Amino acid sequence: MLEDYDKGTDLGEVARDFALIRELGASGWRGSFGWDDYEPAPGRYDFAWLARFAELAREHGLRLRPYLGYTPGWAAGGGSADDLAWNYPPRRSTDFARFAARLAAALQPAGSVISYEIYNEENARLWWDGTASQYARVYREAAESLRAAVHGIGVLPGGLVWPDAQWLGTVCEADGAVAAAAVHLYAETWTPDSVTLEQAIRDLAGPEFLDTVDGPCGRAPVWANEVGFATTGDKTERDQAEWWVRAIAGLAADPRVTLVGIYEVKDLAPGREAIGEPENYHLGLTRADRTPKLAFYTVRRLLALLDRPFTVEPVDVTVHGPTTGGSRPEVRLYRRDDGRQVLLAWVPPGGAVATVDVRLIVPGRQAVGYALDGAAFPVAVHGRGIEGLRVGPGAPRMVITVP
Repeated sequence: MLEDYDKGTDLGEVARDFALIRELGASGWRGSFGWDDYEPAPGRYDFAWLARFAELAREHGLRLRPYLGYTPGWAAGGGSADDLAWNYPPRRSTDFARFAARLAAALQPAGSVISYEIYNEENARLWWDGTASQYARVYREAAESLRAAVHGIGVLPGGLVWPDAQWLGTVCEADGAVAAAAVHLYAETWTPDSVTLEQAIRDLAGPEFLDTVDGPCGRAPVWANEVGFATTGDKTERDQAEWWVRAIAGLAADPRVTLVGIYEVKDLAPGREAIGEPENYHLGLTRADRTPKLAFYTVRRLLALLDRPFTVEPVDVTVHGPTTGGSRPEVRLYRRDDGRQVLLAWVPPGGAVATVDVRLIVPGRQAVGYALDGAAFPVAVHGRGIEGLRVGPGAPRMVITVP
């Protein structure tokens, strides 16, 4: 789960968010640790609040995967797109490398930080006002410094705005020991109408990107480490809940994707400053006051269904009913290590209600379906067959079978 905190945020409020993360069934947190916050002047480090934050995460059983970024004015080397300091490359990459090592050493006693990212969305000018070569140099020195400071720590480039094989290749040619190749996914919020979530997931680990991941990057895992859907405009909370069924189902079915970062715990409070468009205020699974949106219950149910090791199985599906524009029902089948099978089915946007018959891998003794709010309902299963399962836009199906 993702959520950002300014230095000095009330740790009681952070604890309430951490409790929500645990209630959802998620295992960790990702967010920013700003260089400009924690080294406001050269050599003047202030890690006291951050150390308490890391200890609080340990108490809640959460693993931390922060990204380090936001260049302080004193260290900025200048850019070309704007007059902001925070997105400029450092004037001296050694300054950032030293900061990263000092921060990692300060947080090591808590034992809750397991990886560090270097900057964030650096292949977009808004977030890194420099070149790929400049970034690769900063990344290499910071990675070496972090690995020297904390034995075995994972270090990776910040999540890319899209699967940018050329940018990632430049970084991995400078340092091929990346812990993961991370990409962000906001399909249907910040993409053209022609780009569906299903297409974006296919592109996430597409052939060109994987050629780089498997070559210069040493066959690194692929992370979708920032994923979200905003409830703005005509996009409802029900749309968001259905989107999360489609997102988790598709990402879980891709064997190369090993981590999903859900953005974010709660909506931003009105009036709070944020970088970017209004959508940034409405990406939470809960509202700003932490009252749950429908997607909170949907994601909680999905994480409970997939909370054990599983394999993705081929699925034999027969569709009854109209399909329009090529939008056939999508069906994924996962076999958990306890023998239970999880079936997720949905219709992409533009499709029509249909009925599907699904042949399971092993016979099921009984089956339970779940609505978007997590409520259970019986589903008829006859040996290896689930028949007559109705699915349509706004009405995905989440089913688990008991052998």
